[in-house]
Amino acid sequence: MSKGNVENLLKVPKLEAFIKEHLIINKELFLGIHDESITVYYWCKAMLELTYFADNKCTIKIHKKYVDQTSLCGLKFIEKLDDMVFAFSDAFIKAFSDSYQILKDNIERLTDESHSINEQTGSLAKKYQGIIACNNNTDKASDWYCADLDYSPEDAPLGRLDMVAISNNTQNNKHRIILIKLMYSWQAYKSGYRKNLYNNKKNKGFYIQGKDLKTRKNAAGEQHPRRFGCKFDEKKKSVISYEFGSGITGDFYNYSRFLLDENGKYVDLLKEECYDILRAKKTLGCFETNDRIGDKLLKLLDGTKEAFVEQLADEPECVFLTIGCDSLEKCKESLSSYLCPGPTNTADILSITKDTWNCYHNNGKGVLKHVIHDLSLAEAFPAEFDEKVRYLFTKNEALENLNIFDHPDSSSDDELVLKIFS
Repeated sequence: MSKGNVENLLKVPKLEAFIKEHLIINKELFLGIHDESITVYYWCKAMLELTYFADNKCTIKIHKKYVDQTSLCGLKFIEKLDDMVFAFSDAFIKAFSDSYQILKDNIERLTDESHSINEQTGSLAKKYQGIIACNNNTDKASDWYCADLDYSPEDAPLGRLDMVAISNNTQNNKHRIILIKLMYSWQAYKSGYRKNLYNNKKNKGFYIQGKDLKTRKNAAGEQHPRRFGCKFDEKKKSVISYEFGSGITGDFYNYSRFLLDENGKYVDLLKEECYDILRAKKTLGCFETNDRIGDKLLKLLDGTKEAFVEQLADEPECVFLTIGCDSLEKCKESLSSYLCPGPTNTADILSITKDTWNCYHNNGKGVLKHVIHDLSLAEAFPAEFDEKVRYLFTKNEALENLNIFDHPDSSSDDELVLKIFS
């Protein structure tokens, strides 16, 4: 289903007016168009999700933590789990209007910035992901339009892409597309792995184990063979995807697969869905209120999907952008240590591709089964991705726009030219 298919949703009485009068008017909100639903993001957290139900009706889903202390508490709800589901009605419109500031306050309160960077680098990255997207899309001086946040192709064994941006102007008669991974400070590069991955008595599921690569020494001076989680197709007897954790290694794997797997299938789908998303935003009136989109790009939305896709660059670019860098040099050195071999590295990308791996299954009770011998992970980290990714760093946090891609400020920004496989 098209990500911009909101025709049925807009047939719901009074919903279009609600979107225009209470959502689009607030430039700090980002509208994500996903199938027959609209997700409204604040600080890249889903403040609410509007979904077409049936018979021209709509439901609204809001996380229960955001509803606390708001007028929404007094409304009848359809369902209450981690998310509360309400029916769209006049009563909901009034309660939302009365509660808007408290909803924002509740979301902000969940990002507790009193903790160390190590504890909150992920939540800070999400916060500024949302802020930067909204800043950029409302800035007349921006060279880019952010089409989507947390983009994920349907039915793909891939993680999400933080941001997808399209250039307002053309280069070589084509609009560029950039896939952005946003990270906050150097602490974001460290990976968080599957719970109990190294506990044979509790590590239930499939995983791979290296022949030579080891973990860092623990307090007792012990090292273990390096492991990563994986998803395994038992019928085909093959690994579907690997789980390299939440850090830079997993990001490299995820973004490279998106660009290069399935002969560009995911890229082709992204281009088509960008048209659907932007067309839906045009229909909703986003470009008549706060959002600013280039005239050339806007004109293409009046034509066919095929014509729009034809005017996009053949291949997207990819940028790993680290914000909030207290020290640009520290961030560059740290990122390099996770990607390239070094005296203290235990799981850099180049070493992962050179090791030999075996796949195992643990039944969760300590019974291990050897599933595949002598796996190579060279295809998991394709060398050609080296030529498609850039590593940018900035001391700033809430960027006003994404012009840093082509016009970095030498006083606050820097770029690392890194060739892992050369």
